[in-house]
Amino acid sequence: MQRALRRLTAMVETAAATTAAMALGVAVLAGAGAALLRYIAGIAVPDGFDIVRLTGGIAACWGIAAAIAADDLIRIDLAAGLGRRAARLTAFTGAIGLAAGGLLLARSGVLGAMLLTYSGETTADLQMPLWPAHLVMAAGLVVAALAGLCRMLMAVLPPEPADGGAP
Repeated sequence: MQRALRRLTAMVETAAATTAAMALGVAVLAGAGAALLRYIAGIAVPDGFDIVRLTGGIAACWGIAAAIAADDLIRIDLAAGLGRRAARLTAFTGAIGLAAGGLLLARSGVLGAMLLTYSGETTADLQMPLWPAHLVMAAGLVVAALAGLCRMLMAVLPPEPADGGAP
């Protein structure tokens, strides 16, 4: 079970990191392009700011999912000097906090996307609806919550033998 969870979180990490990187790339290119056009050619890009902020939000939400899946968060290793049992308890307690935080973020992201869906709010210039971008952000936060739950399970389950349990 540990091995399957490790494989799943590795796949989630790759997918989330790729999504975050692509969204960040779009945000940077759109922001640079809009700034260059505005200040060099005097051309205003319609909804340029909204495109940058929405794709930046997508990058942030999926980046959170990638960091949780990779277990690549800033931390102090309290368990290093503890016994095996206390170290596992410490890891589990930290994983509970991670999963709870992920669930709260996912809840707020989903509720925000639902609110925008019902309100019909759009961008100023092109009247593009905001809910699709917020839905993609919420999906990233849901993936982050699920990755946090997987990390919590991995902290509870006993480690598998190095040889895979073969006789």
